[in-house]
Amino acid sequence: MSVFYKVAIIDDEHDSAKALIEQLKSYPRFHVEGVAHDAVSGISMIKRVMPDLLFLDVELPEMYGMEVLGKVKNDINWNMRVVFYTAHDKYMINALRNSAFDFLLKPIDRKEFDIVISRFLVDYETNPPLFESEDIVNTHNESSFMVVLPTGEMKMIKLADVGFFRYASDRKIWEAVLITKESVSLRRNVSADFLCSFYKRFVQVHQSYIINLDYLVMIQDNNCVLCPPFDDCTDIAVSRKYKKNLMDKFCIF
Repeated sequence: MSVFYKVAIIDDEHDSAKALIEQLKSYPRFHVEGVAHDAVSGISMIKRVMPDLLFLDVELPEMYGMEVLGKVKNDINWNMRVVFYTAHDKYMINALRNSAFDFLLKPIDRKEFDIVISRFLVDYETNPPLFESEDIVNTHNESSFMVVLPTGEMKMIKLADVGFFRYASDRKIWEAVLITKESVSLRRNVSADFLCSFYKRFVQVHQSYIINLDYLVMIQDNNCVLCPPFDDCTDIAVSRKYKKNLMDKFCIF
């Protein structure tokens, strides 16, 4: 008996969402169970529908798609795949794909759409779930970390809010760059190895840079191209040493 997959769509553009639904009609095993046109409704819909496949617009009026995922991360205890899609091709060219995300460009090209669906089927049916209920319980300590500020105050930072870390050589410390564009200094004894071992999505690409893979779109001319709100950060270089490690670990094709 054929397996059917639940699909949900979050897109503030009604025509774009309708076009996506039309594309999905060619795949009878995929049933659109919910459509939301804003982030708040989308978050509620994800929890209600529990989709197998979520199409999520990168730029919603209230927040970025990555922020939507951050808000539901701890509620996801089923096997869900996320496809980001956007009208801005700067996020799309030769996008680095991994088991957690895929990308599409609006208006959706039929061939690209077919490739995404094929990848979903292979990934979903041959790989273990992205989110296991046991993992959600065991990773609660990874959802945030505490930083002691120069004033002596303590600040809690969500891991999903960190775009990358950069090393301030003049002060010999690492700084976390957040989605608010705020830079938060870490303690002097925090090392690159510690940051990378603390959360599996943190990957070192240069002696002075550690990125959050959830925001990486592509590597172009040995520089990282990141998703909003970090798309204006153009100086995150990838050194030869770390590029090889990155390719060995994450490159699929």
